[in-house]
Amino acid sequence: MNADLMKAIEKLDLPFPWETNARGQIIMTPVNYDHCNHVTELDRILARIAPDWKTGAELGIHTSDGVKAPDLIAASPDYHARHKGRQGYVTEAPEICIEVMSPSNSWQEMREKMALYFEVGAHEVWIVDTDGKIAFFMSGGEILERSRLIPDMPASI
Repeated sequence: MNADLMKAIEKLDLPFPWETNARGQIIMTPVNYDHCNHVTELDRILARIAPDWKTGAELGIHTSDGVKAPDLIAASPDYHARHKGRQGYVTEAPEICIEVMSPSNSWQEMREKMALYFEVGAHEVWIVDTDGKIAFFMSGGEILERSRLIPDMPASI
């Protein structure tokens, strides 16, 4: 995506979660109550089992298909130190990008987002289905039994 277009969209300072596609079109995805609860529960679990890691919701990450915003990210202390205070969106994904599926999401959409996150540096992508079951992936689409970065993370919430 054109860097000038990206800067113009960022300056809009939209008050809701949004992503873009490679053409710079803004994609807004409202979330439902269960989706919100899954994100909140993931954040609570991560704070308890990985207190040194920083979490955040809807971080805008520049990808080859526009800005994508994982529902939740988990960043190591090293990643946090390198990005703390940075303005705008990041070009390097945090180590863990987490997507929580809504009934409107498809696994094909999740696979496409996974590839984009890995392309810009994610080490793992976690996909949480609508029942709260977590699938852990590493680059190349390999399914993991559990997270290698945060091995105490349960397989469901």
